[in-house]
Amino acid sequence: MTERFRTALERLVGEPGRQRYLLAISGGADSSVMAHLFYDAGYDFAIAHCNFHLRGEDSNADMRLVQDLAKTLEVPLFVKEFDTLALQKDSGLSVEMMARKLRYDWFEEIGGAYDYLVTAHHANDALETTLLNICRGTGLKGLASIPSENGKIIRPMLGFSAKEIREYASKHHIDYAVDCTNADETIRRNRIRHSVVPQLEEINPNLIHTFSHNREILQRQLAFYQHSIENVKKQVMTSKEDAFVVDASILENYPDKDVILYEILNDFGFNNSVVENLGSELQSGRQFFSEKYVLLVNRDKYIIQPKNIEYQDSIMIDSIEVLKKYFQVELVSQSEEIVFPKNSDILFVPEDKLLFPLELRHWREGDSFYPLGAKGRQKLSDFFIDHKVDVFTKQKIWLLCTPKEIVWIVGYRSSESFKIDRKKMKSYYKIINNGVF
Repeated sequence: MTERFRTALERLVGEPGRQRYLLAISGGADSSVMAHLFYDAGYDFAIAHCNFHLRGEDSNADMRLVQDLAKTLEVPLFVKEFDTLALQKDSGLSVEMMARKLRYDWFEEIGGAYDYLVTAHHANDALETTLLNICRGTGLKGLASIPSENGKIIRPMLGFSAKEIREYASKHHIDYAVDCTNADETIRRNRIRHSVVPQLEEINPNLIHTFSHNREILQRQLAFYQHSIENVKKQVMTSKEDAFVVDASILENYPDKDVILYEILNDFGFNNSVVENLGSELQSGRQFFSEKYVLLVNRDKYIIQPKNIEYQDSIMIDSIEVLKKYFQVELVSQSEEIVFPKNSDILFVPEDKLLFPLELRHWREGDSFYPLGAKGRQKLSDFFIDHKVDVFTKQKIWLLCTPKEIVWIVGYRSSESFKIDRKKMKSYYKIINNGVF
């Protein structure tokens, strides 16, 4: 077992002896054996233990056992105690999910000095996870079960069964805690462990070995699948500032467009029902919501951005010096050659018409102006529709205004009211938007 463990670790980190490890130790057989394997191999490691205070005195007994283990192995120990039930209340999370969040948040907090965080998940854990995923409904990722590595988190015990680990602990006289709640079959994982897996082992006595082999195959297939999806994402999705844009017209060229769209949207917390809705004819402007994101249908584009983004509402500009903080500003005299390029990021305005104070602000319902080159006043809402400006982009557009008039929709159009009259002009300002707005 010792050599298999070293080989597994080498596959994960290359040169195990050059790394520092933070071991997540609960006190159970799997993590206690893992600590001894690290110790026997001479690796540099520390132990981290969470006491969630969910099992009364048993939780404290586990903590003392881990403290004794660290003392025996003469390695650094980190212990954190949580009032898990109090923290879980009103959080919207299950007790299990709250404990998981607290555990990994703390590991991240203390793990900076270590190269890897190591957990003791074993082959039976992986099998139980896959069976649970199948019962809930899953895809390739759920079938592939627990990955051997995920960023800095590694799981070198996945190649060992629970039986092997217990036998090793018995042979080497390693003390470990037994969680009495593991016998409670009202918990779905325990029911699978004690009732389902034994029946499957009657069909295949080598079930754990067979599953471990299949898991490795599925993990490789999953890696290939995810790599392929990432390549497609580069073709159909772009990002701009805090928004992501999926081009549905390009997506249509792929035979499995719904699969691709699901993988894209799943990253933002959207479920399969949103994909099914997007597969039907949808009116532009329709919105869908996940926990943290909103998706907008904008013609043949799906625009995704975080919820509740706060934009600065208004900037007061009381002098040309302040204006120069936000734009490139140049005063041009009539004696110079006059060239007015058609560029919506450049505003030309007569010097005598640019009167302070000015205001930079976002558009408001009811705003209107006289678009340069058009006849009559137009509502900004209609202007945005004509120029196919989506809801998210409208929220970000800035207007340069006098107290009574809109001078410039920055990046889109200036006002006819402030255009330059070549016959009467003496000098004018050339104001360039350098991408700040």
